[in-house]
Amino acid sequence: MTGCTDSSSPVICRELDATIEQLVPAVEHLLQRLSDAAPVASETEGSGARLTVPLRFPDGIGQGQVVASLFRWREAVRLDIEIVHNRTFTKPDGSASDRRLYLNDYQASIKLPAGTAELPKEFEREVVAGVLAARDAVQRYNRRHQAPWSQVHVAAV
Repeated sequence: MTGCTDSSSPVICRELDATIEQLVPAVEHLLQRLSDAAPVASETEGSGARLTVPLRFPDGIGQGQVVASLFRWREAVRLDIEIVHNRTFTKPDGSASDRRLYLNDYQASIKLPAGTAELPKEFEREVVAGVLAARDAVQRYNRRHQAPWSQVHVAAV
Protein backbone atom coordinates (compact mmCIF):
# COMPACT_ATOMS: atom_id res chain seq x y z
CA MET A 1 0.00 0.00 0.00
CA THR A 2 1.29 3.46 -0.85
CA GLY A 3 0.70 6.85 0.73
CA CYS A 4 -0.90 8.15 -2.48
CA THR A 5 -4.47 9.32 -2.39
CA ASP A 6 -6.83 8.60 -5.24
CA SER A 7 -7.71 12.12 -6.41
CA SER A 8 -10.84 10.82 -8.10
CA SER A 9 -12.24 9.75 -4.77
CA PRO A 10 -15.82 10.97 -4.40
CA VAL A 11 -15.18 12.19 -0.86
CA ILE A 12 -12.28 14.41 -1.91
CA CYS A 13 -14.26 15.71 -4.89
CA ARG A 14 -17.19 16.64 -2.65
CA GLU A 15 -14.87 18.47 -0.24
CA LEU A 16 -13.25 20.38 -3.09
CA ASP A 17 -16.62 21.24 -4.65
CA ALA A 18 -17.82 22.56 -1.27
CA THR A 19 -14.63 24.64 -0.99
CA ILE A 20 -15.23 26.10 -4.45
CA GLU A 21 -18.78 27.07 -3.48
CA GLN A 22 -17.46 28.59 -0.26
CA LEU A 23 -14.81 30.64 -2.09
CA VAL A 24 -17.06 32.11 -4.81
CA PRO A 25 -18.25 35.05 -2.64
CA ALA A 26 -14.65 35.90 -1.69
CA VAL A 27 -13.55 35.88 -5.33
CA GLU A 28 -16.61 37.93 -6.26
CA HIS A 29 -15.67 40.51 -3.62
CA LEU A 30 -12.10 40.65 -4.96
CA LEU A 31 -13.31 41.25 -8.52
CA GLN A 32 -15.70 43.97 -7.36
CA ARG A 33 -12.69 45.83 -5.96
CA LEU A 34 -11.22 45.86 -9.49
CA SER A 35 -14.22 47.30 -11.32
CA ASP A 36 -16.02 50.61 -11.41
CA ALA A 37 -19.18 49.29 -9.73
CA ALA A 38 -19.75 46.84 -12.59
CA PRO A 39 -21.58 43.63 -11.67
CA VAL A 40 -19.61 40.40 -11.48
CA ALA A 41 -20.85 37.74 -13.88
CA SER A 42 -20.49 34.16 -12.73
CA GLU A 43 -21.12 30.80 -14.29
CA THR A 44 -20.45 27.26 -13.24
CA GLU A 45 -18.24 25.06 -15.36
CA GLY A 46 -18.67 21.42 -14.39
CA SER A 47 -17.29 21.33 -10.86
CA GLY A 48 -15.71 24.79 -11.06
CA ALA A 49 -16.76 28.41 -11.36
CA ARG A 50 -15.79 31.23 -13.70
CA LEU A 51 -16.30 34.85 -12.65
CA THR A 52 -15.72 37.91 -14.81
CA VAL A 53 -15.84 41.66 -14.42
CA PRO A 54 -15.25 44.33 -17.08
CA LEU A 55 -11.96 46.23 -16.97
CA ARG A 56 -11.85 49.73 -18.43
CA PHE A 57 -8.52 51.00 -19.72
CA PRO A 58 -7.67 54.67 -19.02
CA ASP A 59 -7.29 55.54 -22.71
CA GLY A 60 -10.69 54.03 -23.54
CA ILE A 61 -9.29 51.85 -26.33
CA GLY A 62 -10.40 48.23 -26.49
CA GLN A 63 -12.24 46.01 -24.11
CA GLY A 64 -10.96 43.98 -21.21
CA GLN A 65 -12.14 41.64 -18.51
CA VAL A 66 -10.68 40.26 -15.34
CA VAL A 67 -11.45 36.54 -15.38
CA ALA A 68 -11.24 34.32 -12.30
CA SER A 69 -11.49 30.54 -12.62
CA LEU A 70 -11.97 28.30 -9.58
CA PHE A 71 -11.52 24.58 -10.20
CA ARG A 72 -10.35 21.30 -8.71
CA TRP A 73 -6.68 20.75 -9.28
CA ARG A 74 -5.25 17.51 -8.00
CA GLU A 75 -6.27 17.42 -4.34
CA ALA A 76 -6.77 21.16 -3.91
CA VAL A 77 -8.71 24.10 -5.32
CA ARG A 78 -6.92 26.36 -7.74
CA LEU A 79 -7.78 29.97 -8.48
CA ASP A 80 -6.46 31.50 -11.71
CA ILE A 81 -6.95 35.21 -12.35
CA GLU A 82 -6.07 36.88 -15.63
CA ILE A 83 -6.78 39.92 -17.75
CA VAL A 84 -8.30 39.11 -21.13
CA HIS A 85 -8.32 41.98 -23.64
CA ASN A 86 -8.42 42.81 -27.35
CA ARG A 87 -5.66 45.46 -27.35
CA THR A 88 -2.76 45.35 -29.82
CA PHE A 89 0.17 47.49 -30.84
CA THR A 90 -0.53 49.66 -33.89
CA LYS A 91 1.11 49.60 -37.28
CA PRO A 92 2.82 52.79 -38.51
CA ASP A 93 -0.41 53.76 -40.31
CA GLY A 94 -2.34 53.58 -37.00
CA SER A 95 -4.26 50.39 -37.76
CA ALA A 96 -4.22 47.35 -35.48
CA SER A 97 -1.28 45.00 -35.87
CA ASP A 98 -1.20 41.29 -35.14
CA ARG A 99 1.11 41.93 -32.14
CA ARG A 100 -0.76 41.52 -28.87
CA LEU A 101 -0.23 44.36 -26.37
CA TYR A 102 1.53 42.39 -23.66
CA LEU A 103 1.86 45.45 -21.40
CA ASN A 104 -1.76 44.96 -20.32
CA ASP A 105 -1.41 41.23 -19.59
CA TYR A 106 -1.66 39.87 -16.06
CA GLN A 107 -1.94 36.38 -14.53
CA ALA A 108 -1.98 35.09 -10.97
CA SER A 109 -2.65 31.66 -9.49
CA ILE A 110 -2.99 30.18 -6.04
CA LYS A 111 -3.58 26.66 -4.79
CA LEU A 112 -5.84 26.38 -1.74
CA PRO A 113 -6.46 23.32 0.44
CA ALA A 114 -9.91 21.81 0.87
CA GLY A 115 -11.91 23.63 3.53
CA THR A 116 -10.47 27.08 2.80
CA ALA A 117 -13.14 29.71 3.41
CA GLU A 118 -11.38 32.92 2.34
CA LEU A 119 -8.54 34.12 0.16
CA PRO A 120 -5.20 35.01 1.75
CA LYS A 121 -4.97 38.79 2.25
CA GLU A 122 -1.48 38.92 0.71
CA PHE A 123 -2.78 37.24 -2.46
CA GLU A 124 -5.66 39.74 -2.65
CA ARG A 125 -3.23 42.68 -2.29
CA GLU A 126 -0.97 41.28 -5.01
CA VAL A 127 -3.88 40.75 -7.40
CA VAL A 128 -5.31 44.23 -6.88
CA ALA A 129 -1.89 45.85 -7.33
CA GLY A 130 -1.06 43.66 -10.34
CA VAL A 131 -4.33 44.24 -12.19
CA LEU A 132 -4.22 47.99 -11.63
CA ALA A 133 -0.56 48.14 -12.73
CA ALA A 134 -1.35 46.14 -15.89
CA ARG A 135 -4.38 48.31 -16.63
CA ASP A 136 -2.27 51.49 -16.45
CA ALA A 137 0.92 50.07 -18.03
CA VAL A 138 0.70 51.90 -21.38
CA GLN A 139 0.20 55.32 -19.79
CA ARG A 140 3.01 54.67 -17.31
CA TYR A 141 5.34 53.58 -20.13
CA ASN A 142 4.50 56.62 -22.28
CA ARG A 143 5.12 59.00 -19.35
CA ARG A 144 8.58 57.49 -18.85
CA HIS A 145 9.45 57.51 -22.56
CA GLN A 146 8.20 60.81 -23.90
CA ALA A 147 10.15 60.90 -27.16
CA PRO A 148 7.64 60.48 -30.04
CA TRP A 149 9.51 57.48 -31.48
CA SER A 150 9.31 55.68 -28.10
CA GLN A 151 5.57 56.08 -27.51
CA VAL A 152 3.35 53.01 -27.47
CA HIS A 153 0.22 53.37 -29.60
CA VAL A 154 -2.75 51.11 -29.01
CA ALA A 155 -5.51 49.73 -31.22
CA ALA A 156 -8.36 47.31 -30.58
CA VAL A 157 -9.05 44.22 -32.65
